[in-house]
Amino acid sequence: MKKRSCKRFSIPGTTLYYKRKRSLFKKAQYPDIYYPVINISKGGAQFLCNERLKAGKQLEIKILIPGHPEPLEILSDVRWIAKNREQSYTYQTGIAFHPYGDLKHQNPTEILDALVRLEEDAAEEI
Repeated sequence: MKKRSCKRFSIPGTTLYYKRKRSLFKKAQYPDIYYPVINISKGGAQFLCNERLKAGKQLEIKILIPGHPEPLEILSDVRWIAKNREQSYTYQTGIAFHPYGDLKHQNPTEILDALVRLEEDAAEEI
């Protein structure tokens, strides 16, 4: 079994919006529906939703973190989908963030810096 290289952590009240990758001719908008984030790491996140997303689908997400002044906008890919055992939402979805860097389809390194600070803060609270 492959071990994760990034430590997962939770921040109560964290939510996300997602939109599918933009089409060639029109820019997708974030819908007004947000979903709770179960956990997050420098490499990805797990969240609840009611839509069955397809593994491999590229998403643009906006994560809203309590106490953080600006949302984090991150490019990601759906890695897995599972039925949620709870009745609040239909599915649990796992996403992997795109690599960080300055190239097209990469996430800005400032996002990584913000996630590192959030991980350190979460570790201090334990």
